[in-house]
Amino acid sequence: MREVVLYLQLSVDGRAEGPAGAMDWIRVDADTWRVVGELQERADTALVGRVTYEQFLTHWPAVATDPAASGGAASHARWLEATPKLVCSRTPHEPGWVNARAVTDVVTEVKELCSRPGGDLLVLGGVELARTLVAAGLVDEYRLLVNPRVLGGGRRLFPDVFPGTDLGQVSAEVFGSGVVSLRYRRG
Repeated sequence: MREVVLYLQLSVDGRAEGPAGAMDWIRVDADTWRVVGELQERADTALVGRVTYEQFLTHWPAVATDPAASGGAASHARWLEATPKLVCSRTPHEPGWVNARAVTDVVTEVKELCSRPGGDLLVLGGVELARTLVAAGLVDEYRLLVNPRVLGGGRRLFPDVFPGTDLGQVSAEVFGSGVVSLRYRRG
């Protein structure tokens, strides 16, 4: 059965973005790419919010075609190029990236996709998309990489007022970089 897997990088204070949307606080190493690779092996569809999509579009297509690119980043870029992508946005638009299509009713779309055979749906960001899917009870697995940084500002994954969700721990692993990889399943 298809599952919805939420993969996000967080700070110790629960922020998924720094002030002004900054992402330069994220620590990426071989362990990070190992986790991403494991998730990609199970998934056949990527879900991204519009802002995340725009950030991806300015970066990953160039990495995918760069002959000097190697390792996890190159593998991830090639996976993104080859994989169907749903760009989730409240406003209709034309994505303009290979294998990408815009979706305005993400909850209905995800329910429909989960009713069909296939691989997992991998949610790669952003905050609003993650909140929408969690609030709708559609996230089956949480893969959260907690970076050893207190940001003190920026958007939290879960705001102060948010419906609670019970989770069951599957695993926890500390990377050499100090990042803690947490894996939970919906309880």
